[in-house]
Order: sequence, then structure tokens, then C-alpha cells
Amino acid sequence: MNCNTPEVTDFILEFSKTINMKKGILYTLLTAIITCMVSCDGMDAPYEDFIKDGPIVYIGKADSLKAFSGKNRIKLTWQMQNDPRGIKAQIYWKDRTESVEFDLDRSQKVLEYTLENLQEASYVFEVVIYDKYGHYSLPAEITGEVYGDVYIDFLNPRSYTKKSGKAVYLNKDTGNWEMILNAIRDKTLVDTEVIYKDANGEEQRLSWSDRSSCTLTLDGYAEGGMVKYRSCFIPQEGAIDEFWTDYTYLAGSE
Repeated sequence: MNCNTPEVTDFILEFSKTINMKKGILYTLLTAIITCMVSCDGMDAPYEDFIKDGPIVYIGKADSLKAFSGKNRIKLTWQMQNDPRGIKAQIYWKDRTESVEFDLDRSQKVLEYTLENLQEASYVFEVVIYDKYGHYSLPAEITGEVYGDVYIDFLNPRSYTKKSGKAVYLNKDTGNWEMILNAIRDKTLVDTEVIYKDANGEEQRLSWSDRSSCTLTLDGYAEGGMVKYRSCFIPQEGAIDEFWTDYTYLAGSE
């Protein structure tokens, strides 16, 4: 057999290429395996340091956390039906410089706590749950507003319309003493109270919560008797306190 024929030469060249290509693939695979092993070892090192004292155990966090504003106070509510291990909670605010801890009443479907005597401000609250072994949950966080005297000082009672220059006027057609409350757009203004003394000196009370205008009739009122009024505001839906303006005297004085 003549080994110097072109056919044999081509076969030898192709065979050599195949061998070299397989060597290249094998080398690439081997390099990748070694790199992966080194990389994994590097990843395991800090992880092993992290769990050297045992893995961190988290319990269920406060679920559906809500904040309800009040006057110098705020109420927080949440659910914890997903994890029965929680026995106490800690609430943090002011960048965790202030906190309060209390036991949980697991018989309640909705857990709640009211923070009292807070300064008027906007706060970020964190709720952390603990079990009897000291394991804790991830913090649940919410922002809440606390209102106070500054907010009240900005409130004005509902406006009214004067007749003949008077807030309380005599309707000559009906012979009744009346007062007109104007329509409003402010949804936080929820009620207006009018108190007056009738001809017998007895206090009578009227109120109007609708935002449309209204003419109030002061039954039994005698000219010159006391009439005062004020309005009520709820700054946010679900607020736990009402905020009333001071009384404004429209007739008489006390």
C-alpha cells in the first residue's frame, strides 16, 4: 500500500485536525470545571463564616401593617395569622432611638397598639415580632402622621353667608331666625355644630355634615341670645381622633 498517495495524506490531515479539536474541547471543559470549583470554594468561604454559629431563623413578620393618625398619638394594626410563634412585638421610630415592647394577644384576629404622647410630626414606624427563643422577624415598616396643635391652628370653621350684615338673621317671610352655611369642597371637614340659647335660656344644638349649602332654622331663638358654632375635621381616612375648631361667637357672648 502506497502511503504517499494524496488520499492517505488528506486522511492523515483530517484525522490530526479532529484530534486537535477534541483536545481543545477537552481543555476548555477542564478549565471551566477548575474555575467553577475555585469560584464555588470562594463563595462558600464567607457563607461558612456567616453560619458558623448556626443559620439565622426568622419568624413571620407583621402582615398588612396599617397606621391610623390621631392627636399626639397613632394606632398601628397588623395581622399575624401566618406564624403562631410570635409572642411579643417591638415598635421602633425616630431611626430606632425610640421603641416600645409589649406582649401579643394571639386571641385577636387583628393585633393593634396605640402609641401615646407623640410630638406632632411624620414618623417611620418599624414593627418586629419575637418568639420565646429570641428569634425575630424582618421589620414591617410604615409611615404615619401624628397631628396636634399646629394642625388645629390652621383649621377654620365652615364659612357662612350674612344677611343684612348679620350671621344670624330674621327671615321676615317666615318669622324664623336663620343661619346660612356655605357649600364646601374640603372632604376633611366632616361636621359643623351650631349651639344657641332659646327664649327660655335652654341650649339647643344643630349640626350639618353635608358639603352642600344649608339654611339652619334656630327654633325658639330670641334676638340677642347666644349663638356660637364650630367645625370638625378628620385629616385622614380612618383617623382615630376628631379635630374641632374653637367656638366662634356669632351673637351674644360668654
